[in-house]
Amino acid sequence: MVLRALLGAYVVLGLVFIGFGTVSVVSASMPVAASQEIDIDMRVIQNTWTWDPGEITVEAGTLVRLHITNEDTYDHGFAIREFNVDQRLPASQTTTVEFVASRSGDFEFYCSVYCGSGHFGQRGTLFVTGEGESVAEAGAAEAPESDIPVRSAEDAISVLPYEVDEDGVKVFRLTAEVVMWDYGNGEPVESWGYNGQLPGPEIRVTEGDRVRVEFTNYLPEATTVHWHGIDLMNWSDGVPGYTQEATRPGETFVYEFDAYPAGTRFYHTHGLDHLSEARQMDMGLAGPIIIEPRDYDRPDVEHTIVLTERINRGLFPISGRVYPDTEPIRVTYGDRVRIRMINAGSATFHPMHLHGHQFRVVATDGNPVPAGLELVKNVQTVMPGDTYDIEFIADNPGVWLFHCHELNHSAGGMATAVIYEDVIDGAFELQEGPGRLVTESDFDGMYRLVGFGYTNCTDYCPITINTMLDVLDSLGDDADQVQPIFISVDPERDSPEAIASYVQAFDSRMVGLSGTREQVTNAIRSFGAFARQVNTGSAAGYSMDHSKAMYLMDPDGNFINWFIHDFGPENVARAIRNHMRHGTVRSVAANQVGL
Repeated sequence: MVLRALLGAYVVLGLVFIGFGTVSVVSASMPVAASQEIDIDMRVIQNTWTWDPGEITVEAGTLVRLHITNEDTYDHGFAIREFNVDQRLPASQTTTVEFVASRSGDFEFYCSVYCGSGHFGQRGTLFVTGEGESVAEAGAAEAPESDIPVRSAEDAISVLPYEVDEDGVKVFRLTAEVVMWDYGNGEPVESWGYNGQLPGPEIRVTEGDRVRVEFTNYLPEATTVHWHGIDLMNWSDGVPGYTQEATRPGETFVYEFDAYPAGTRFYHTHGLDHLSEARQMDMGLAGPIIIEPRDYDRPDVEHTIVLTERINRGLFPISGRVYPDTEPIRVTYGDRVRIRMINAGSATFHPMHLHGHQFRVVATDGNPVPAGLELVKNVQTVMPGDTYDIEFIADNPGVWLFHCHELNHSAGGMATAVIYEDVIDGAFELQEGPGRLVTESDFDGMYRLVGFGYTNCTDYCPITINTMLDVLDSLGDDADQVQPIFISVDPERDSPEAIASYVQAFDSRMVGLSGTREQVTNAIRSFGAFARQVNTGSAAGYSMDHSKAMYLMDPDGNFINWFIHDFGPENVARAIRNHMRHGTVRSVAANQVGL
C-alpha cells in the first residue's frame, strides 16, 4: 500500500483554450436577485473558433442576456451544461441567449455544434461571484430526477420483427419515443429513439419486398420518417411540407413502398420542418435498413455500424455505444468480412481506419461498385448521409483497432476492434511464489484483469498496477468478482518470489506470476502480447519493451476487451460492470445475419 501511495499520484494536465478579451460585469449597487439583468455583446470571431470575450464575470442571481454575433459562414452553438443552456448560433446572424446565473462558481461555455477542426478548443469561462448557492452545494452536476425510462444497448433489439399480411406485405411497427439513453459511460442522456433505442432497430428485407411501416409518434412534437436512398413513391418519402404533414404526437402515419434498390440504406427523421431536422437527428432518430439482393452472396461475417454524435456531450458513438462498451467485430481466420458503415449524424465526417488489413470498398451509398473498380484502402471517410460497404479477408490474426481517425471523435468513444476468435485464449501455466504452480483454471469463476511488466520497470508497470487497483476501488462491492494479475515478462530477473513480493507492496489483492522463460513466453503469446529485451548499456544491462495493455477475461476465460491505463480506471470499471450485468461474449455466429 505504501508503494502504491507513492506511485499512484498522477496529475492530468489539460490544454486550456483562451478566447480573445475579457469582460467583467459586476454590479454592487443592485441586490443579487432574479430580477437583476445584464446585457452583454459577444461574437464568434471569424475563422478562429474563439469567443470574444472569452471570460465573463457576473453576480449570482443575475439574468444574463448574451447577444452573440456569429461572424462565420457556418453555424456554431453556445452551451453551459450546468445551466441547461444549449443554443444554436446560425451563421452570419446575432442570436440572443438568456439564462439565470443561479449558482456561484466557474463554468465552462463551449461550442455545441461541430464546426470544423477548431471546434474542440472553442471554450470560455463564466465566473459567477457572490453569495449564491455553489455548484457543490446545489449538486448541479447531478441529473434531475426523471420518470423517463433509462435504456442502453443491452436493452435494444438488433432486427425489427415483422408480420406478413394476406397480400404478402411485410408489416413493421415503428415508434418514436423519449428515453434516457446510456451510451455505456454511465451518464444517461435524454434522447429520442425509434422503438426506444439508439440507433433504431435494423429493418432487413429482400429486394422487391412490399414493405409497410406503421409509424406512431410518442414524442412531444411532430416528426416524420425519411427512407434514405430508397426509390419509392413520393408520398412515402417522409419530408414535411413536401410529401406529408408531420405526424403529430399520438398520431400514426403509414408508409408503404417496394424495397428497391438493394443495399445499405437507413431511415431517419426529417423533423417537423426543415429547421428541426438536425436537432431531431442529433437526439437519436435514425436506424439502418438493409435491402438484400435476391442472389445475395452472404459473407462469413457481416456487421452494421451506425455512426452518430452527441457533440455537446463530447460523445461519438458507434451503434449507440461509446468505447469501451462498443461491440467488437469477432472473426475467425479466413472469414470474408463485410462491414456496413452508416453516418447518421447531422454534422460530422468520420474517417474510419482499420488496423492490420486492407479492405475493398464494395458499395457506396448502398450501390455496388463494379468489379475491377473497387478501391483498396485502410481508411474510408464517411460523410453525413453516406453509407459505405467494405470487405476484407481475415488473414492477419490479432486484436485490431477500428476507429475514427478524427482523433477527437475516437477519444469520444468512436472506436472498436476486430478480434480474431481464439487469438487470445488467456491460457498460462506459471508460478505464484515459491513452489506453487497455477493455471488460468485456478481463477475460474472470476473476472481476470491481466497486465504484463517487470520489477525493474519504473514507468508503465507501476502505473498499470495502480490502475488495476483503482479499477477495483471504482467497482466497490463488485470488486470481489475481479482478480488483478500481473505477469512478469522478465523471468531471468523476476523469480516467482520477487514478483509476488513486488505486487504485494502495492496491495494484497494483487497476484504476481512468473516462471521459466518457456512458461512466460507461452503466457505472453496466449494473450497476443509481446515482450523483448532492449540493450541499454546501463549497469542493469537491458530493459524490456512489452505490451502495456490490460486484458479482461470473463469468468469462463473468454476474452472480453483490452484497455490501456490512460483510458481511466472509472471507464474500465464501468465496462466490467456493464459486462457483469448484461454481457456475454458473442460468438462469430452471433454476428452473422440470420443466425
